[in-house]
Amino acid sequence: MSLLVRIFAGLVLGFVLIASLGAQTFPDRPIQMVVPVSAGGGTDVMARAVGQKVGELLGQSVVVENKTGAGGNIGVEFVAKAKADGYTLLFSPSTIATNVAVYRKLPYDLLKDFQTVALVGQTDVVLVVNPKLKVSTLKDFVELARSKPGALNFGSAGLGSSQHLTAEYFNQLAGTSSNHIPYKGQSQAMNDLVGGQLDYMFSPLQNALPYIKQGRIRAVAVAAKQRHRNLPEVPTLSESGYPGSEVSNWFAVYAPAATPASVVKKLHASYIKVLSQPDTKAKLEGIGFDIVLTTQDQATDFMRSELVRWARVAAHAGIKAE
Repeated sequence: MSLLVRIFAGLVLGFVLIASLGAQTFPDRPIQMVVPVSAGGGTDVMARAVGQKVGELLGQSVVVENKTGAGGNIGVEFVAKAKADGYTLLFSPSTIATNVAVYRKLPYDLLKDFQTVALVGQTDVVLVVNPKLKVSTLKDFVELARSKPGALNFGSAGLGSSQHLTAEYFNQLAGTSSNHIPYKGQSQAMNDLVGGQLDYMFSPLQNALPYIKQGRIRAVAVAAKQRHRNLPEVPTLSESGYPGSEVSNWFAVYAPAATPASVVKKLHASYIKVLSQPDTKAKLEGIGFDIVLTTQDQATDFMRSELVRWARVAAHAGIKAE
């Protein structure tokens, strides 16, 4: 019996030493960072900007690969089924949480198939209207919407997108109703808002800011805890009578669930170190992003809270995507 015990103990020690050596040598080749949305958008820009610096810190390149389709689910599924060794990661926007709320069936289980590496950043969401509405305040906007139930048109990046759910969330808070016009992407919806085909939308701030500054659309309120530095004159939804209505478009890095904890810990530490650098902060803030620094547990808890919130909103509004 003692011989068996010694053999077993030796095997356990061997596995521990192998795992420890793997963590020490990781990474010894480039890391593939899957982005489940198209190149050129905010998610892609942030993934590349931060990934480049993380790669420099780790001594290996972080190669971004855009795998699009099915509302982002194709890229997410790819990472869920990838080898869990730290060399295939996912950089996803908040749609990873809203998709769980709206899709009837997903080819992965977000909570079982992934572990959070790091919550990277977020951008505020702003309620913007076409100037033809002749409203300047949130009070004016709500009064108009209530006086014409279902008459106002709002756009989004697609059925069940973050923008769609945010607008429906506000409808539930304000007791209003409006007509959803889904598009194949944020940029198309914004173009029609600027052109007057849409009345309003809830947009990530970095997408709307140039048009706000040009006076082509009007910012009515920011769905954040505090006013944004670039729009100090625009009140928050909370200030305007809707406390607890904070919404953000956030971004996080995930690894397959079975990835060794030591590898994930090293990746997390690398992201936190890069995000803490003043030049990284200045670069991302310059293009409309805010850095978020949390522990892995805090990032996971935040994602879980988002899953609960958007599931409730989608169920109340009857939103389902195939």
